Amino acid sequence: MGRKIKQKKIRLKSNDRKGILSLFNSHGYLRGKRGQPKLNSDITIGIIAKINRTLKNNKKISPFKAWIKITKLKGFPYILDLWFKNKQHKKFWYQRFLEEPESESGIRQNFWRNHLRKYFTKNKKK
Repeated sequence: MGRKIKQKKIRLKSNDRKGILSLFNSHGYLRGKRGQPKLNSDITIGIIAKINRTLKNNKKISPFKAWIKITKLKGFPYILDLWFKNKQHKKFWYQRFLEEPESESGIRQNFWRNHLRKYFTKNKKK
């Protein structure tokens, strides 16, 4: 039978969180990873490949415009499911991405800026 292993609590009386004590939170449990959950790199690579393919077919558009085109494709909600899998409030993010007009939320632009723009920066000539 699969029994859950209870995490051991460590009593800390010191407010000084240096050295080994920095690994524990104020309640004495091991500190978790901070920040946004990491994304599976396969999803990112797939999105980047699709943007590159769109750019190859239509050389007159920018990478951002190609990203906007991709978000309107029929199979895109499946990619969103994979992307938001680790989010705490998946339904909220999913609905914002699909239903709200872009002018109100700016979610596609923020998503581009936070996750994809770094792969398409132009090299500036000096």
